[in-house]
Amino acid sequence: MTNRAIPAFAIAAVTGALVWAASPWITGQREPWDADFPFYLAALLLAGAIAGGLAPRPLWAHYAGAVTGQLGYELIFLKIGALFLLGAVFLLGYSLVFLAAAFAAGRLRLRFTRPRLAD
Repeated sequence: MTNRAIPAFAIAAVTGALVWAASPWITGQREPWDADFPFYLAALLLAGAIAGGLAPRPLWAHYAGAVTGQLGYELIFLKIGALFLLGAVFLLGYSLVFLAAAFAAGRLRLRFTRPRLAD
């Protein structure tokens, strides 16, 4: 992993895990995709935007971190059942929502923080 990828991966992993950690408190559901419709998607969008805003690049590290953080939370804190592998496949797809938000927030940050040339 490159020096830029480590912070992006770590931030994405933490924010991805926080989506799962917040679910029982906010929705009463142990798993965020069991909550009412907008929660999981909105939480992934928010987490991805935070991660992308803090560390805009590289995008692959955001995706890998989001998947790792969410799966890691499941493995550490939740009871693993027969549907774990199916859930992991769905998580790979849902993490694309996280990635899209990280991309958008990263683009905004880079656009507004790049040094401008003198006129």
